[in-house]
Amino acid sequence: MSLDPKAATPLGEAGPMAIEIAGKTAMLLVSLATEIGARSPGEVVAQALGLLQMVRQAKARGQRIVLHDPATGREIDLAL
Repeated sequence: MSLDPKAATPLGEAGPMAIEIAGKTAMLLVSLATEIGARSPGEVVAQALGLLQMVRQAKARGQRIVLHDPATGREIDLAL
């Protein structure tokens, strides 16, 4: 099953796609875009998807992506 009607389109050749998100999520998206200096909420989504992909690839290779707090020495694994 494919959720994407453009799934057969080569990566980089697909045009924009509209997605529906809840109002609260939309407000968070706009807030994060402003906070990180993104030109659009779509840039926030692209960065988030890139991070998600990186975590999944690391997990597939048996690696970890860790957040380290130097003040306490605590570490938290990013996981799905």
